[in-house]
Amino acid sequence: MKIPVKVKICGMRRHEDLLYAKELGADYFGFIVYEKSPRYISFDKLKPLLSNISLDNCVFVDVMPTADKILQMQAFGCQNFQIHIHEETSLSECKSYAKLIKKDSLWLAPQLKNLDDFNESLLEFSDNFLIDSYSKEQIGGTGKVGDWDGFKRLSQKHPSKRWILAGGLNPENIKDASNQSGAEILDVNSGIEDTPGIKNREALKLLFHNLHS
Repeated sequence: MKIPVKVKICGMRRHEDLLYAKELGADYFGFIVYEKSPRYISFDKLKPLLSNISLDNCVFVDVMPTADKILQMQAFGCQNFQIHIHEETSLSECKSYAKLIKKDSLWLAPQLKNLDDFNESLLEFSDNFLIDSYSKEQIGGTGKVGDWDGFKRLSQKHPSKRWILAGGLNPENIKDASNQSGAEILDVNSGIEDTPGIKNREALKLLFHNLHS
């Protein structure tokens, strides 16, 4: 029996976008606290956005944060952490994240050029793995469609973990992405935007319509 796919809308920066995504049935909301991202949101601007949703449904996104940054986010109330790691990130660095964040709260996002080269040693650190499209110059938010067949092979090889698909998802390909990848969670960002962090209401509506039609 196929588990119903869930949807995360990432790069949230406006209250109206958040409420509309929630109304349409989004399961998770992503807030990028990585300062170099065009969708970066500070804690001061983030706080009022969280008044109408449960923190259990919020995922806070960063790239190789320091331990102090993680402790700061936890003090703020963050519970789910999507952490992107570089190709050259050591296992000891990943282990340091696992010491600070519970396995079921950590969404580990390794930078992978070839999904068949996934380092299985990472599996001990997290229960959730987000696979985004590869770019040497950029981690996350590339807007490029990834390797859906490779994603399916990887998730089927390790069914005890939860697998999240990101990269170039939009209303036109969301149904095919779900069917072909078998992802448990689909992570959508640039494919429903007018500009970085500004979601398009019609694109959001069409996304959920096409996914569930």
